[in-house]
Order: sequence, then C-alpha cells, then structure tokens
Amino acid sequence: MKKELKRIIHCILYILISYSSIAVNIERGSVNGVITDKKTKEPLMGATVQLDNSPYGTAANLNGEYSIDNIKPGVYTITVRYISYKTVTLNNIKIEKGKKILLDIEMEDASLDLQGVVVMAQRRLNTDLSVLNTVKNSLPVMSGISHQQISKTQDSDASEVLRRIPGITIVDDRFVIIRGLAQRYNNVWLNNATTPSSEADSRAFSFDVLPSSLIDNMMVYKSMSAEFPADFTGGFVSILTQNTAVDNQVSFQYGTSFITGTTFSNIRLLDGYKCDYIGFGAGKRSLPTNTPSDLRVIPIQDAVDFTKKINGKWGINSFTAIPDQKFSFSLQHKFELENWKLSNISAVNYSTGYNAYNNMQNNRYQSYRDGASQYDNKYIDNVYKNTTKLGALFNWLLFSDKNKFEFRNFFNQRGTTALTQREGHDYYSDIAVRYWESFYTARTTYSSQLSGEHKLKEDINKMAWVIGYAYAGYNEPDRRVINSKLNENREIDRYYVDDAKKYYQKLHDNSFSLSANYEHRFNASEYFSSILKAGIYGEYKGRKFNARQFQYNLLGDGYSRYTDWDYSNLFDENNIGKDRIYLIDKTEKCDSYTSDNLLGAAYVSADFNYSDKLNTNIGIRAEYYNLKIDGYSTDGLTPVNIDQKNMDIFPSVNIAYHLTDKNLFRVAYGRSVNRPEFREIVPYVYYNFDVFANISGNIDLKKAYINNYDLRYEFYPTAGETVSFGLFYKDFKNPIEQTYHEAGSGVQYTYHNADRAVCYGIELDIKKNLSFLGMKDFNFIFNGAYIYSRIYFPEGAFERNRPMQGQSPYLINTGMFYQNDKAGWSASILYNVIGKRIETVGIPKQNPNDDIPDVYEMPRNMLDFSISKKIGKYVEIKGGIVDLLNTKVVYKQFLKITEGESTHTVEQLVKSYRPGMQINLGVSVKF
Repeated sequence: MKKELKRIIHCILYILISYSSIAVNIERGSVNGVITDKKTKEPLMGATVQLDNSPYGTAANLNGEYSIDNIKPGVYTITVRYISYKTVTLNNIKIEKGKKILLDIEMEDASLDLQGVVVMAQRRLNTDLSVLNTVKNSLPVMSGISHQQISKTQDSDASEVLRRIPGITIVDDRFVIIRGLAQRYNNVWLNNATTPSSEADSRAFSFDVLPSSLIDNMMVYKSMSAEFPADFTGGFVSILTQNTAVDNQVSFQYGTSFITGTTFSNIRLLDGYKCDYIGFGAGKRSLPTNTPSDLRVIPIQDAVDFTKKINGKWGINSFTAIPDQKFSFSLQHKFELENWKLSNISAVNYSTGYNAYNNMQNNRYQSYRDGASQYDNKYIDNVYKNTTKLGALFNWLLFSDKNKFEFRNFFNQRGTTALTQREGHDYYSDIAVRYWESFYTARTTYSSQLSGEHKLKEDINKMAWVIGYAYAGYNEPDRRVINSKLNENREIDRYYVDDAKKYYQKLHDNSFSLSANYEHRFNASEYFSSILKAGIYGEYKGRKFNARQFQYNLLGDGYSRYTDWDYSNLFDENNIGKDRIYLIDKTEKCDSYTSDNLLGAAYVSADFNYSDKLNTNIGIRAEYYNLKIDGYSTDGLTPVNIDQKNMDIFPSVNIAYHLTDKNLFRVAYGRSVNRPEFREIVPYVYYNFDVFANISGNIDLKKAYINNYDLRYEFYPTAGETVSFGLFYKDFKNPIEQTYHEAGSGVQYTYHNADRAVCYGIELDIKKNLSFLGMKDFNFIFNGAYIYSRIYFPEGAFERNRPMQGQSPYLINTGMFYQNDKAGWSASILYNVIGKRIETVGIPKQNPNDDIPDVYEMPRNMLDFSISKKIGKYVEIKGGIVDLLNTKVVYKQFLKITEGESTHTVEQLVKSYRPGMQINLGVSVKF
C-alpha cells in the first residue's frame, strides 16, 4: 500500500508539472511569484501551481520561483500543492490581457499525518532565502552568504567571498579580519571540523585555497554560544562545501583573465620544472634524504660535493606572460535506493596565473630629524610571481527520513614561484645596494570529515557527530637571497655580490577532531517549549617544523663577483670548490621544533522558547587545554620545553525577542579566549625578505581573555529582504599583538601582551529588492561597519595607546544585482572600501618626536563588475572586471611632531604599487 501510494503521488506530480510545457503562442496574461514555507521562509522547490480547469500549470524552481505565461484572459482558481504541506487555493484570480500578476505564496505544514507516505528531502542551505532564514532563526548573532549569491559575483575563492559579509575584511588576499580584529582572533571550521594553519609564522587559515564554486554556504557567527569553540572573538567562520546533488549533472567551466601591467608584459623567473605546472615543484628543489646534519663537522671537500649536489638552476627565464587560465570539472549524481537517497558531488579545479608588480616603492625610515624624514632604506622593487592551484572535492551524502551520513573530502595544492629584484640605498651603511630573492613555496591542504545526524524520536530528540582529520603542509625549498653592493671605490662602477644564502623550511600540521552533540526537546505547553543541548569535543594538533640555513663562502680569485641580476655565471659548477665557492652551515638547534596541543571540551546549554515572541539560549562551556613545545632558545644551546595546562569556563547568553514576525531584537554576551599559537611562542628566528627583518617568538606570551557584548535589531520586510543594525563591545585582558623593535643594524618582530584593549562598533546590513521602483529584477545590498578600538599600556611604558593592529575604523560593501531568469541575463556591480588600519606596529621612543610611527594600510576603493548570459539550457557565458579603478595599494606612516607650541603631522610613504585591473571571460557548460 505504501509503495502504491508513493507511485500515485509521483504520477500526480508528474502530470501537474507536465502542464507547464503547454503554452499558448499568443501573448496574453501571466502570473508569477515565489513559493515559501510560511514559518521558515525557505523556498519550496518543486511546489506545483495549477490554474484549475485549464492546461496552465508549472512547478517552482530551485529558488521557489514560478512563472506561467500566455494565459487566456479570464477568472481562475489557482491551486498550489506540495507534499506534506497544506494545499493553498486562491479564488477569483483575474487574468487580463497584457498584464502580469505577482502572487507570492506561503505554505503551511500539513497537520494531518500522511499515512503510508515517507517524504525524504534534504534541506538546502545554498540559496539566499535559506541562508537568510538561518540567520533570522539563529539565536547567536551571525551573518552568511549562499552559493546562489556567490555565483552572481566574480569571486574566485573563499577570501574574495568573505569580503561580501558584513564586518569582514581580507589581508594579503587570504587572511580574514572580522570586526576589525586580526586573524589570530578568529576561528575557522571547514565542514564542521577544525582547520590547521598552513602558515609558518601565523595562526590563519589561508582562504585562497578554497575555490568559490565548491562552497555551499559560509556562515560567520559573531556572538558566543556554548556549542562553538571558545577560541574566537572577532568571528567563527563555518564553511560548508557542496554535498547535495540537485540532479544528475556534469559541468565544465573554463575561464581566462587579463591583468593590466602583467598580461603580455615581461616576466622574469628562475628556470623551473615541469611539475611546477601542477603545483608540485617543491620535491625537485628539496634537500636530498642523505643531507648531512651539520656541514661544519664534515670535511670541506664533502661540503663542496654537497654544494654541487643542491646547486640547482640559476638561469633566468624571461618571457611574456599569457592570460591566466582556469579550468574546473564537476559531476553530480543521485542514486535512489529502497529507503535511502544517495548523492555524490565530485569536482576537480585547476588554475595558473601571473602577477607582476613593477616599480614598487618600498621604504623604511629612521627617526625624524632636522625638519626632514630620515631614510633607513629606500628601494624600488620589481616582483614577479606565478601561482598554480590544483584542487579536488569528493563528497557523499546518504540520508533517509531519520538518518543522515556525510563523507566530505577536500584537497588543494598551491605552488608559487617568485622573484624579487630590489634596488636602492641603504642609509645605515650609506651605500647603493641590490637585493635579490627567488623562492618556491608549496602549500598542501587536505580536509576529511565523516559525520552523522540521527532523529532518535521525531521532533523530540536527535544526535549528531563528526570525526575529522586535516593536514596542512608548508614547504619552502631552496629560497635564495643575494645581497650586492655598488663598488664605488674601484674602477668598475658595477654591483658585486657581497653575501648569498640558501634557506629550506618544512612544516607539517596534522589535526584530529571528534565531536558529539545531543538535543532533547520539551514541550511544556502550547506557549512554552525548551531544547536541552549537550556535547563533547576533542581536538589534537601536532606540528613538526624543520629549517636549514646555508651561506655561500665566497673565496679566492679566478671568477667574477660582478653581475647584473643574473647569477648563473657566478654560481656555475666550475666555480664551486674549496678554494672558491661552497656552502657553510648556519643552521642552529633553534631552527627546528615540535609542538602539539590537546583540547578537550564539554558544554551544556538550553533554548527556552516563550510562545513565538521570546527565545533564549543560555550555556556554559568548559575547555581543558594542554600545549607542549620542544625546541631551543635563540642561542641554540638552551633547551625550551613548554608544557602548559589549564581549565577555563566560558558562559554565554543569547536572547531574541520577536516584536512581530518581521521584527526582532537580539542581545548576547559571551566570554572567550585567545591562546598563543605554536609559532608565537617558540624562539625560532626567521628572516622575512618583504619587511627586511627577522621574526621570532616569545616564550613568555600569555593567554588573552575577552568579554563580548552584542545588541542587534533585524527587520525582514519580505522573503529575501533584510535590514539589520547592530552594536558590539569587546573588552580584552592581555591582548596579543605583533610588534617590532630595533636589533643591531635592523629591526626584529616578535609577539607580546598589552595590558588591555577595547573594541566596539556599529554594523548595518541591507538587502532590498527594487521592485517598488519598478525594477523587479534588481536587488540592492549594503553592509557597513564603523569600529573603534584602543590598546592600553601600563603607565610609564614607552608604548602609547593606539588602535589595535589590523583594525579598520570603517568598512563598506555595497552593490546591485540584476537577475532575469526568463531572459537568462544576470549582472552585478559591487563596491568595497576599508578605512586605514595598522599593518605594522611602530617603535615608540622616550621622546615622541623620535618615534618610528605605526605603518598604516591606506583606504583603497575597489569596484567590480560582472555580467553573464545563459544560452539555451546548457551554456552560460560570464565576463567582468575586477578592481575596475585599479587604485594604488599604499602604506604610510603618520608622525606627529611637536615644535614649541605647534604640532604638525608628517606623512611618510612606506610602500606603493598598483595590483592591476583584471578582465575576466569564461564559459560554463552543464548537462
């Protein structure tokens, strides 16, 4: 009986949907709209719309939209049906010639039990309406973006997508700053499991490794809740990759990009290897397995032989850059089983492209003296890069009416080869210099999760669990740095090589996580219900870091050290010998370390729902944290063994009060923690060529604790529209920041704790359809934030109170989307700007006039435009321009000089370059 009833329902649905193919050729009247769940406002894909006693009918699309054209004028009864929902009947609907009627329809869950009918449907979270509904019904303060909105932009990876979310900015094209707080104050989970950091010098998930086409949705939680890890303050970013196949589908995308200043211009890179084309070039450049542990304890001839063995390629390949290339292929497939549904999404993506930054100004300054800025270094850089990404996704979903199992896998390999030519004056030594750096970096990211959700008893209790593994590898083999000086005292007015070094470093991060969550619903009465939540979480992260440093010993005669950017003649194998050139070891014990941390957590929370008006979540989370590090101090002699253990309690409260179905207020409080990362504690010293300085850790670094407060008003005029206004306040104890100080002939970066800090601001988010202006197919978005922060230092300290590092005082994202599904056209224009923010903390002096000021990244206006056209059922062509204005990236210092009773501000240009306007063209085929 059950199977027969299912067949009858499927047959009825097929007949109803098939009516949508019957049309009258003469243009008459039409009706269209959106069908949504009355309570959740989610679109109801597949809901059928039928004009009774007529051949006119259709079914709603993925977004719940329907349209029936060419209807003969008359008065009709319209019936809307969807399995497990109450049928909606609309009487006396008048259709007039040449007029279009807009009918948005809300449907309610059926109260009657459909005996013998099993409805299996997987809730989709990749549409604008579903994300907006999730945001509305969430108790924690949050924002999000759907795959549907991502597809309307030219954003190529997750870092570009995040810029569209209120309160978020991006640093170095891949690190996230939320509410003005640097990446160290944010946490990232991929598919409900932890992500390791592939960065050797910071705690950060590199968002540029995740292609935007693979993202189902991105949610950013901004207030604390017991279910979330306590180690976030700015925001908790949850990314879900696609896992639900809508239909059996194969798709292929190809895209190309032209970048002004790069494409068809001259590129200079060291000769590479074939495997560079797929991002796996590190292996060819790595140290051999039989590398001596210390060149200082082996005979010189063995060191010479080793030098020849790893000498590598020195030839410069000069060529014309071709346009960037991007390819992707995906396969979606559904399998119908007896009582289950199985779905698979598999995808492969590849991209390669070039960047050239010519005539980049790059300066550093001493203290201001004698009425003028005093240079420390004044350089012009020419930077050339090639970046290749190879990625894959392999996700499975198996579900029934009560159980769901997911198996998600994501892999990305990113290889970058780069060459920097720096020329200018070193004022500390008062000599003209040239610096040259060539490197190849490989970043490997793999993430895998097995998860399950189980309804133990319908609408009463359920359980969910996740087992996760993640790997992040960073390999920087054979980084070469060469320093040359202008020989001003000899007859030949040319640059000669004064110093040459080789660096090798490897990082391996392995992360394991396990979580289990339980929910139980209590329905005390029609007006009061509660949900009890409890769960456990365990996480282990292990890191192994190794580095080797070598310096070329330049001895004897018989070869020339004079050269102009090409060093192949100098380091030719014929010049390598114990009386000429060979490598000496500069590696110390502090150049390697091992570390791990264990995090164990348990939480309990409760949602209290008072009718439909007041919803409250109260929770408490306990976290045990154990950090271990084994290494050596910077002297290379003293062992450093750290074993820190602590237990913390983190309370949280989230309250939502619904004035009406469309208006609500939120209030939230939560306590969070910011723990030092591996790299920030170990005393390993690394030379960063970009900032001309060493970076080291601080073993005395302490945890930071933060109290977080939120107040927010939200208004939802219609489905798909929102207006929200929020206030937030954060109070920090022992905030952690990166600073730098003078060390010998240069500066050195490290990490330290300030005394306290505050950060507060306002946020505004608007999404509005412009049909009230007669522009039905247009949608306007705006999100902006104003943020104030202040770091406070103990009285008497040299440091002066200032904004937090990386914090922007304001940010604006706005734009307009055009979507005409019937004509197949879509377009968008998007604008983004952020206020100036501290990129590098300065060096305070006893006399403020002698300060080395903070370095600020200046505001930069960005304008993106995109357009696409669907051709038939299977083909879509996209084009657009990224960074249409191509304004300069500028870093400046601002020094307040007091002379007598007057004060004036001196501006100093630190860095300046144009990244280039990017013109994109692509085609996608789906069938």
